Amino acid sequence: MSLLFTDSSIQDPETELTHLVFQWLEERGFSESIRALESETQITHNKELVKFGSQLEFIYNEHKELQESMKSLEAVEDEDTEIGIVGDGRIHKHLNDVLDNVHSANILCLRFSPIQGSNIIVTGSTDKTLKITNYLTKEVLNSYTGFASAPFISLDFNPVNPELLLASSVDGSHCIIKIDKDGKGELIQKFNRHKKYVVRVRWSADGKKFASCSYDKSVSLFQEDKSNEGQYEFVKSWEFVTTVESLIFTPDSKYIIAAVKESNYLHYLDTEGDHLIERYNMNVNGDDHVSFSAMEFSITPDNKYLLVSTDLNRLILFKLNSNKQIRNFYGAFNDSYSTTRNVICPSGKYVFSTSQDNLIYVWEIANQKVIAKLDSHRSSVRELTFSPDNLLLASCGFDKRVTLWSNISD
Repeated sequence: MSLLFTDSSIQDPETELTHLVFQWLEERGFSESIRALESETQITHNKELVKFGSQLEFIYNEHKELQESMKSLEAVEDEDTEIGIVGDGRIHKHLNDVLDNVHSANILCLRFSPIQGSNIIVTGSTDKTLKITNYLTKEVLNSYTGFASAPFISLDFNPVNPELLLASSVDGSHCIIKIDKDGKGELIQKFNRHKKYVVRVRWSADGKKFASCSYDKSVSLFQEDKSNEGQYEFVKSWEFVTTVESLIFTPDSKYIIAAVKESNYLHYLDTEGDHLIERYNMNVNGDDHVSFSAMEFSITPDNKYLLVSTDLNRLILFKLNSNKQIRNFYGAFNDSYSTTRNVICPSGKYVFSTSQDNLIYVWEIANQKVIAKLDSHRSSVRELTFSPDNLLLASCGFDKRVTLWSNISD
């Protein structure tokens, strides 16, 4: 039974919000605005639908009171003034180029090579190929099919050794591939620890460890094999009750943060001590109701904050190693069936996120406002990544295209 509406079938957040706005407009006599909203949303206003009066105003006042009650001397002293300063307006929103002849099928993942001057971008597709392309000339330098038996879905270059690429596949495997400055690839090591899709792989900041997560409900940790130079060995696996959607290392490389489906907690996995799990409740009021779950992560360039994409049309910026919410970003459409991705601009001033309406949303971190919507893809956007020189943002998706965005207009 719905607490707000007489019709319990209304569960979509957008529809619920629309009916609350209808009520607010009716209570103030804004009949023309109601007709305009009906026309634009194709939703018919029903004044009997909301159980109690003035619900939008009530929710607003409750939120204000909650925010006031959370204020403390410690919170005021902990406020970061830098995060409240707006950026210089140089946003990667200008269409630079489109690579539409790299793959014959949906593109699932991509990464720029960190090797200086290589101009290489690596892409994985449902055509089961891993392709290495010069994004300036648009020439496909090499195409590989033998590294896995199914499509690659996640890529990550080592932050210390720029030739080492982690790649994970739908077949449950992941591997390390050496890619040189000329775009030649060589399989270094392959792992088969998981039983289902390996949905995310990430290196630690020090380049000595990496982690993988899978739909087999586990996270696995690997580290340099000191007895076998150039190789990596399995260290530890953590099991969960539900699937793990994504992960990221903390900047000190000590913890893995895991995004666990149907959980209202951020899970910090200790990689160096007793391998215990420290949990932080994402709910502001501290209850255990699962209203949303984490789906994807990024860390700000100053290493202070964790950006979390959720499965409820919302991104939250947390202070690292805490449950303290710093900013909330609304506007993009992402539910539990989406594969959402986010990145933070190298300046640390802007957040970018994929959305189910095929747009890329951009927010100003200082004021949480949507300041741009990047429109180029004709189908779902699957991945976002910045170039090593920070000049380009790349996106790829189910329209078989790689799109390059610049922060400089032509």
